[in-house]
Amino acid sequence: MRLRKQSGPVEPNKDGTFRINLTESERDAFDGLLDQLHSLLLAGPDDSRVRRLYPTAYHENPEHDSEYQQYMRDELTESRAAAIATVREVLKSPDSISESQLMAFMRVLNSLRLVLGTLLDVSEDDFEDETDPDEDDPLFPQWSLYGYLGWLLEWVVATLAGDRP
Repeated sequence: MRLRKQSGPVEPNKDGTFRINLTESERDAFDGLLDQLHSLLLAGPDDSRVRRLYPTAYHENPEHDSEYQQYMRDELTESRAAAIATVREVLKSPDSISESQLMAFMRVLNSLRLVLGTLLDVSEDDFEDETDPDEDDPLFPQWSLYGYLGWLLEWVVATLAGDRP
């Protein structure tokens, strides 16, 4: 008897394309998250929720950092908006996707985690004991989403590297 490999949320195809294995409800939930992320991209530079999407480049020199932010913010926003548009197309189709589409999916997952991590005030200290969040915590759903996005991001990265989890 041959055992079939267990499939994950992201699978490589023999032709160099990839398959995203998400349920319809997961795809719908992602669509809502994409709406929220896109709205945040339009937020002003002082909106603390997007702080990690536009990190400080020059900690020692606020003037240089301000100049850097002026030059780079629009480009970073456009790049993220393009990735969101690509992921919307990916989520609407059951077809296999290209490596560049999977890279866009990875960028969007990372952006969602950065924003959610900011809202949850995630730090390295939060993962020292590696315990699951308490179900009684009012932020339990957000922590669960953060963990799910991390798990999915791990699958994407490993699949792109040819080393599935």
